[in-house]
Amino acid sequence: MARSVSFTLLLAALVAAGGARAFPDHDERDRFPDPSPSLPESVNGTVRATRDGAQAGRIERIRDVFPAIRSCWRLPKGAGLSGQQLTVRLSFKRGGDLLGRPRITYAALSGDAEAQRRFAASVLAAFETCLPLPFSPALGAAIAGRPFTFRFVDDRRA
Repeated sequence: MARSVSFTLLLAALVAAGGARAFPDHDERDRFPDPSPSLPESVNGTVRATRDGAQAGRIERIRDVFPAIRSCWRLPKGAGLSGQQLTVRLSFKRGGDLLGRPRITYAALSGDAEAQRRFAASVLAAFETCLPLPFSPALGAAIAGRPFTFRFVDDRRA
């Protein structure tokens, strides 16, 4: 009964104030933008060759996902810069494991077949080494099921 009385009082106050308008005039409405957009449907990032192998701690922000994977990526031993690239699209579960199967969406491989195989294997090994990623509960809930695109680039200096 108390709930219906308070609703009636609120409705009466809105009518007395001139209606249920959120902003009394157009100038005030224009000062407040629409609500901020939600997370993007896809999150894209580049993973470049690095020499440091610092392991990532707990991941609290989306921008920390790519450095975490980079910390696990070990390029194959070789003569240095190969210029190879491989782009992988995947999704995570809230606990940091893979959701479904990763998909290779782009490959620019060079060298002989063995060098190409080793480069692709190093990319897959980065995920095997790092997963599950240590997402915070809030981040895991926010990104679960969203596609991530990782572009691996071998641009190391000799």
